[in-house]
Amino acid sequence: MKDDTNRYFTKALQDFTFDVACGAAIRHLHELGYTPEQIADRLDYPISAERVKRYVDKLDGTGTQGQTDGDYEIVLDHDEYGRSSFVRVKKEK
Repeated sequence: MKDDTNRYFTKALQDFTFDVACGAAIRHLHELGYTPEQIADRLDYPISAERVKRYVDKLDGTGTQGQTDGDYEIVLDHDEYGRSSFVRVKKEK
């Protein structure tokens, strides 16, 4: 049980530090339409295109933890302060 808790915490910490280190840059370049390979090339620090792709898939809701069915879509939303975020909304029929 302690090993599972330790692995969970370690993964959560790795995801957090990755997001702090380069999450905003990846989100920004992704919003501009860059592919994961182009994003990895443009960043000054070493990161694989595969790691960028997993992060972008999670943003788009197509990763393994964010599967969406055909009734929903991910849209870019802006709040009253101009901050952007991705929101999962039900498609209009």
